[in-house]
Amino acid sequence: MRTMRSYTTKLTVAALAAATALSLAACGPDNPDTPAGTGGATGAAPAQTGAPQTGATPGATAGGAAGGSAAAPSGAAPSGAAGGAGTAGAAGGGAGAGAVPAAATSVKVGQSATVDFADKTSKVATKLEVTVTGVEAGSAQDFTAAKISIVGLEGRTPMYVSYTIKNLGDASLSFTAPDSKLVLFDTTGKKGVNVLTAATPLPKCTGAKFQGVAKGAEVKGCTIISTPGNTPAAVGYTDLADPLKLQASWTK
Repeated sequence: MRTMRSYTTKLTVAALAAATALSLAACGPDNPDTPAGTGGATGAAPAQTGAPQTGATPGATAGGAAGGSAAAPSGAAPSGAAGGAGTAGAAGGGAGAGAVPAAATSVKVGQSATVDFADKTSKVATKLEVTVTGVEAGSAQDFTAAKISIVGLEGRTPMYVSYTIKNLGDASLSFTAPDSKLVLFDTTGKKGVNVLTAATPLPKCTGAKFQGVAKGAEVKGCTIISTPGNTPAAVGYTDLADPLKLQASWTK
């Protein structure tokens, strides 16, 4: 009986030991998971912290502040400068346009200037003595009174430019229009627009007739040039080769 009890006790102890071992085996993986998870989290967190904050943030901050800011001025500023230039360039164009083109000869209204004249169609080339004798502001009412259309004059002021033209060369001025080379600039530098009224002459400003005007002969007339309403600054006589240049100019 004692032998049986002893054997039974041993079996019980062995069973308990086995159960304990199984219990420990079952608990064993849980304990490593927690540290592993913690370690992983801890390891991952520093990596995340180290990369974005230490590597990316300072880099981005420093790079953004230094590189970004520097890049923005170097990239944006030139663009702004170009825009400004572009703006300065436009304001400069206005300023350039605001100045009446320089002329080879500059005189006062009432004084004469010698210019070259050529008409390829009529094959005429000669020298002229041109004198601008006056510049007077007209009105649309002058046109309506003479039953002349005012289309194109809306918001503009017709200016009457009186002149005397003397032929200094040997060629006749027949079939030419030397007065068509006269231009008018206002105080903003804008060039006026010539108004043609040949079909129905305007009594207050009638163009000269150049038919048969030989050497030494002179004619008097008036040409109409409209402006946006600004005060006239100068009258000019355009260059033969470049219509944007002036051979002569007249100012008050």
